[in-house]
Amino acid sequence: MNKESIINEKLSLIEWSISLRSISNELWFKSFLAGSWGTADVISHFISWDQFMIKNRIPYILKGKSFPKISVDVESINKGAINYARSGITKEELINKFISVRKELVSFIDAIPAKKFDQPFPGKEPMTLIEYFVRMVHHDLKHKEQILSFLKTEVHS
Repeated sequence: MNKESIINEKLSLIEWSISLRSISNELWFKSFLAGSWGTADVISHFISWDQFMIKNRIPYILKGKSFPKISVDVESINKGAINYARSGITKEELINKFISVRKELVSFIDAIPAKKFDQPFPGKEPMTLIEYFVRMVHHDLKHKEQILSFLKTEVHS
């Protein structure tokens, strides 16, 4: 994978998210399993982590600096995403927010010089930007597959 393919993968999720506008509100909020997330929660989760990267990762990558020493409370970020998804925001508004934030993230990724993608970057563990962003792409795809599997079983049940 290279910079262009990472950007394309990140953008492809926008196109896919648009297709979610057609699912019912009942399915939009329905948990995949008892006590688990629903589709709305995952889309909000994408927003939260894209915003985290925009604020706490990309600026430092662009400047060639180490990430700030901040405590990353994954559970708190994920809980905030679920609360946001269920705050009364409509499906349309949440999808539009995701599209807007994802486009912003992609524009930041696009601003990173291609030659930096093969170089190690400062972080907890040594890795290249390609490796870092490939992990993010796999994270997106894991959640996309989770939603697709859920919707497939719901439509056929």
